[in-house]
Amino acid sequence: MSTEFENLPDGNSVRAYIPKSREYYARLDEFEGPLDILLHFIKEDEIDIFNIPISKITKDYLGYIEYTQSLDIELAGEFLLMAAELMKIKARMLLPQITLEGDEIEEDPRLTLVKKLLEYKRFKEATANLSELEQSAKTNYVRGNNSNDYREFESNDEIDPSLKNLTILNLIKAYHTVVKGIKREIVHSIETLDITAETKRLELIEYFGSGKEVEFNTFVSGINRRLEFVCTFLAVLQLALEGFLEIIVDNQDRSLFIIRKRLEANGEI
Repeated sequence: MSTEFENLPDGNSVRAYIPKSREYYARLDEFEGPLDILLHFIKEDEIDIFNIPISKITKDYLGYIEYTQSLDIELAGEFLLMAAELMKIKARMLLPQITLEGDEIEEDPRLTLVKKLLEYKRFKEATANLSELEQSAKTNYVRGNNSNDYREFESNDEIDPSLKNLTILNLIKAYHTVVKGIKREIVHSIETLDITAETKRLELIEYFGSGKEVEFNTFVSGINRRLEFVCTFLAVLQLALEGFLEIIVDNQDRSLFIIRKRLEANGEI
């Protein structure tokens, strides 16, 4: 390993990492661009951002980018563009101030750079705050309250009364009972299945249109494909929510029965 890693100066100063030779390059990936390195110099030297000593900051900056051959062209271009801007400001600072009409003094040539630095500083601080919030949020987990959710569900007058007798646990148990009871022939084939929960929903509406009652296990006994079975089960749940079908779970043998809701005299369910 290069001996330049030995006896490094104390502190995190960027200048401490700049070697006299070009065998080792400073870790430029720590900085996101020219404004980032300028802010570092300003903070390191405790410079008033509204009164930047442009000569000193330009010298430090040019010394920093002297060995930018290791950067990619796009990043090196950004650093060199800032160097040109600093040299331009330095040249204007050396010129005598011109008094405009009405005893107005010419605008400080550093003002545009100061505005850019302040805006970049705000965004950088905001990004750091968001990053801290993200890390904090990753360690927080919200615990659900099933009892409150269930009471809210029960007290909702818009929910069909027949659905309130169903519980997630009953539906899961009934679902697994039906799945285990289906004997499927293992068929290794590749085919495109144009099956969705919506297509099954339309089929169920047509099937139960005249008013029927059927055990779900019997209804799906001819289905051999898992996708079709899942879509059928989802369609049944959707139609139950819409009030078209009623689901009854037999707690003894966990059988699942599907019933077409009766029509009232006015034709409504």
